[in-house]
Amino acid sequence: MQEKISSTGRRLIELLVFLVLFMFLSNNLLNVLNIKKGDEGLYPRLYSVYSGHYRNADVVFAGSSHAGQMIGRQLWRDHGIAAFTIADDSQPVDIMYHQMKEYLKFHKPKIFLVETAIIPDDSIDEPDTEYSGRTANDAYFRYSLNYAALIAEQIKNYNIPIKDEGIQLLLKWPLMHDRYKKLTRDDYVMEQPYINTTFDPLYSVPDEEVEIVPTDERAEISSLGADYLNRIIRLCRQNKVQLILFHTPYPAHEVSMAQQNTLSDIAAKEGIPFLDFNYLLDEIDFNIQEDLARDLNHLNYYGSSKVTGYIGDYLKANYDLDDHRNTPGYEDWDKDLKAWENAPIIQEMREVTDIMAYSDVLKKYAKDYVVIMSLCGNYPIGEEPVRSMVDSAAPGTDFFEKGGAMVIDHGEICFYSDGAPFYLFTHKYGDADIVVDRKLPNEEYAALLPKENDNDGIEIRLDQYAKVLNGMNITVFDDFTGEVIDSVGIDVYQSLDTLFRTKVVYE
Repeated sequence: MQEKISSTGRRLIELLVFLVLFMFLSNNLLNVLNIKKGDEGLYPRLYSVYSGHYRNADVVFAGSSHAGQMIGRQLWRDHGIAAFTIADDSQPVDIMYHQMKEYLKFHKPKIFLVETAIIPDDSIDEPDTEYSGRTANDAYFRYSLNYAALIAEQIKNYNIPIKDEGIQLLLKWPLMHDRYKKLTRDDYVMEQPYINTTFDPLYSVPDEEVEIVPTDERAEISSLGADYLNRIIRLCRQNKVQLILFHTPYPAHEVSMAQQNTLSDIAAKEGIPFLDFNYLLDEIDFNIQEDLARDLNHLNYYGSSKVTGYIGDYLKANYDLDDHRNTPGYEDWDKDLKAWENAPIIQEMREVTDIMAYSDVLKKYAKDYVVIMSLCGNYPIGEEPVRSMVDSAAPGTDFFEKGGAMVIDHGEICFYSDGAPFYLFTHKYGDADIVVDRKLPNEEYAALLPKENDNDGIEIRLDQYAKVLNGMNITVFDDFTGEVIDSVGIDVYQSLDTLFRTKVVYE
């Protein structure tokens, strides 16, 4: 009898160990498969929090893309306010509410700033989807009771068949499980977890004359929007977090404007501040033809700066918020601000395709970054454009005459192959390992008649940035943020006028 008990006990222990290991491995697999960037290249938000970042924000923005654009960095630059956003493109109000709950698992901010564009008219028959019946916004959540509650509510609210699309939502199928062939290094190790909000600044302006026409009318908001707004209000009160509602300026439909007025009435009744910037245009010196993006729905860089500036001044004047600049533990915000400041430079550099014009841009920014250059193959036949590029980053050197590779760190040469037939340079900038090498002497490699350049390497985090076989490779790297600002090649056989940003392969 004792042997049976002992045998049964061992089996139970073995089963328990198996279940624990299975759950551990399954959870880690799901974390790898979990979507961390949108199809349009949006940077992670909740996943940054899951990875241990931004768990000390004083101000957290929630809502749609209107809340996600550029807001956060300016508050840090001007006031030292540690602000983070969990907003996402076209984020429905139910997902907004559950993302706020998700963030509260890790940290209790002083203020939630909730953007209201999609709250009133959440009149969709199914969740916001890129795949019928399955939500792209859902996919950013990790599995938890909160996620299960969200899915249960979506199944109920949108009458989703449980046995079909309901179970697919719960299992994130196919949003996660079609990603096996799409996994990248970022699914295992996040390279830039500090990036705070939607990253690409908008510089466009309207192509037509437009205007914002306020109204005194009121319009009914959806029952779903009203329900979740009430739940957001209760959530903030239960957690003793201040709630502020805001709405960015754009020429919305008259009904939408009237719905925002209804929201304003609800906010006044509940004693909640509501910053509707459609009625603060003069206060922020808003010029719709200059500050609105071409899509007529979002602010461009200049408009978002004006709105964010007003919000920053409002927060400092009305709330007790510390200035965390130069405070240990807030380094993510310094990196995020630098990434924001890089954004227009990245755009400026990547829009240039002419070699001589790029030479001028490189000269302008060379001392702000790490510039990695290699001269390979029969590069001398493109003397004019190649030498011009060399002189932009490394004037007064004999780099063009000797070829090879050179690494210039903020204007100072930190590596030069100096005519060596082959070489290896490695350096670590933060979490980024850089390898610059030549495996075979130039002439010996050329004799192999290669179709692409696998001999001269410019490698950052195991990614190869060398583009051309005969000519010049240039990579511009920010050693503070870990970003590759730009990477180009000059192929002297293909073109002496146009840059290449993809690897050149000869037939």
